Formats: sequence, C-alpha cells, structure tokens
Amino acid sequence: MSEATLSGAEFKKQLREGKPKMGLFLNAHSPTVAEQLAHSGYDWLLVDTQHGPMGYEKLSAMLTAIANGGAKSMVRVGGYDDRPGIQQALDLGADGVLVPTSILPKKRAKAVSCSRSILAREPARCTFRSAA
Repeated sequence: MSEATLSGAEFKKQLREGKPKMGLFLNAHSPTVAEQLAHSGYDWLLVDTQHGPMGYEKLSAMLTAIANGGAKSMVRVGGYDDRPGIQQALDLGADGVLVPTSILPKKRAKAVSCSRSILAREPARCTFRSAA
C-alpha cells in the first residue's frame, strides 16, 4: 500500500532492504487514470513517454495527479542520451527516471550526466561582449 508521507530517501531505503513495492506502467496518457491508480494504493507509477507521443504539458499533469494520489512517480524516457527528456521529467517533479538499454557502463554514465543540469557540470560563461 502507498504511504503518502514516505520520503524518497525512505522509499529507496525500503527497496534496498528488500521490502516489496507494487506499481504499474502507465501507457494511457490520462491524468485522471493516473490519479485514480495513485489513490488505489500503488507505491509507484511509471509514465511511459518512450512508446507513444506525450507532450510535456500532459506529463506535468500526470506527475501532479500521481503526487496527489500519494504514489511515487517515475518516467520512462527515450534512452540513455535523451538529455531533454531526462531533465524535463525531473524538472516536472518525477521522483525518478527509467532509462532503457543502459546496460553498458558508458551508457549508464551518460544517463547520469544527462540528469544533471548544465550549470552543475560546466562553469557559467558569457559568450558575447557588449559594444563599449
């Protein structure tokens, strides 16, 4: 059953301890369905953005609906190099992302780098000069 007050850290701790968590993959692009399922007692719901068209507005509505229902939200993105998809999912409030076909260490490292903001990886710099 879903525990609405469970923090992300506590959720991960319970997973590491082997406590089972029940969830579903959502291919229906319906915030109403997502919220109903989140209220049904599932621990997590995964929104599949890899298979089928889904705009960021719809994804935002689905993640909000899942959070309202008390479940943890995950988003399946397009791949290990889908920087916009990974960052947008996290920016919109997903509790995590599922990156398909990231078995090789290089692909896993690339996926992790995509989850970090550009400012966290590179120093800020101005690329233009004022006309003075």
